[in-house]
Amino acid sequence: MADPLTLSVLGAAALTEGIKFVYNQATELLKRRREKSADTPEVPALEGKLAPLDPDPVVLDKVEPDLRELRKVLQDYVDEIEPISAQDERLLETTDAVRRLLEAVYRQRITFRGEQRPASGPVVEGTVDVATVAGHVAGVRAKVVGGGAHVRGAVRADEVTGTAVGVDLDRIGD
Repeated sequence: MADPLTLSVLGAAALTEGIKFVYNQATELLKRRREKSADTPEVPALEGKLAPLDPDPVVLDKVEPDLRELRKVLQDYVDEIEPISAQDERLLETTDAVRRLLEAVYRQRITFRGEQRPASGPVVEGTVDVATVAGHVAGVRAKVVGGGAHVRGAVRADEVTGTAVGVDLDRIGD
């Protein structure tokens, strides 16, 4: 789990932009629940580059109640009724929780400039945990993975008589 206090190192402007970003993304996601949108917002304080935002409807179904509640907590900060402070632990924890839900729904990392965590972008992860591999198994098998994506694959097997690989890619790039 990410440490919400990584947000505390951000300057006031970056933290404000970050909070507004996760709030606005949660709002748009909930408004357009059944619509697909490939628009990726530009965020000056974002570290890395997001791929087009395409929500996973299964994940969204699961996290929607939490996303709704957490978004409400950020509303007074975004509307500038409450001051944004890097010392406000409740604000940092809520912002990070909304971000983690958005990362799950969009299947990519969201990192703000100045944070000590991997850059924003798509995440591809897979794990295989089996007793025996008699053929070919891969934690992640992909023809093409876009540049900038974080890829991690792992295989755990007690016995392998075939081939077991963590990541099996044909090409990296668009």
